[in-house]
Amino acid sequence: MDNAPTAATANPSNGNQFVTAVWAIVWKDLQIERHTRQTVSVMVMFSLVTVVMFNFALETELDAARNVSTGLLWATILLAGTLGLNRSLAIERENQNIDAVLIAPIDRRAVYLAKVISVTIFTLLLEVVLVFVFIIFFNKPFWQPIVLLVLFLGTIGYVAAGVLITSMTMQTRAREVLLPILLMPLVLPLILPAATAVGEMMTVEPDMSIIRSMVSLVAAYDLVILATGLFTYHLVVES
Repeated sequence: MDNAPTAATANPSNGNQFVTAVWAIVWKDLQIERHTRQTVSVMVMFSLVTVVMFNFALETELDAARNVSTGLLWATILLAGTLGLNRSLAIERENQNIDAVLIAPIDRRAVYLAKVISVTIFTLLLEVVLVFVFIIFFNKPFWQPIVLLVLFLGTIGYVAAGVLITSMTMQTRAREVLLPILLMPLVLPLILPAATAVGEMMTVEPDMSIIRSMVSLVAAYDLVILATGLFTYHLVVES
C-alpha cells in the first residue's frame, strides 16, 4: 500500500494561501495608514472643507440645500474617494511596496481583493464622519439602515472600479488627471441608482419598490465589477 502523502495533505490549501495573502496585504495597508495617516486624514479634511463650502454657498436657500443633500453626499464621497485612491496607491509606488508585492509568489487576485478591502475600509471611515456631518448640516435622516446599506454597497463597487483604474494609471505621469477621467464614467451606472435609492429614502413616504430595484442594480454592479477585477487584474499589473 502506498503511504506517500497526497497532494492535498502535502501542500497547504490554495484557499488558505489566498486568504492569508489577502489578510497580509490588508494588514500591511492598515499598518502603513496607522503610522503615516496620509489617506484617511486627507480624505476627511478634504470632505469637511467641501461640505462647509457647500453649506456656505447654499446658506440662503436651506430648503434647496436639503433637497440636493443626497447629491452633495455622493459628490463628496466621489471626490474624496478619488483622492484617497490616488494617495493610497501613490504611497505603494513611492515606497516600492507594490513591486515587492508583485514579486511575491501570490495570486494577483489576492492583491486586487486586498487593495479593494483596504481602500473600502478607509472610505467607510470617511463615510461615518460624513453621515454625522450631513445629519447636522442638512437635518436629513442619513442614519437609516437602508441608507447605510446603499452607502456600503456603493462604496464597494466604487472602490473595486477605482483600484482597477488606479492600477492602470499608476505608472503614468498624468495619473492624477487620468484617474477621474476614466473612473467617473465607469462608476456612473453605480452612482445613479445609489443616489436615487438614498434620495427616495429622504422623502416623506419612500417607495420601497423603487428602493429595492435601485439596491439590486447597485449589488449587480458590485458583482460585475468585482468579477471583472478578479479576472483581469493580473493583466493590468503585468502590462
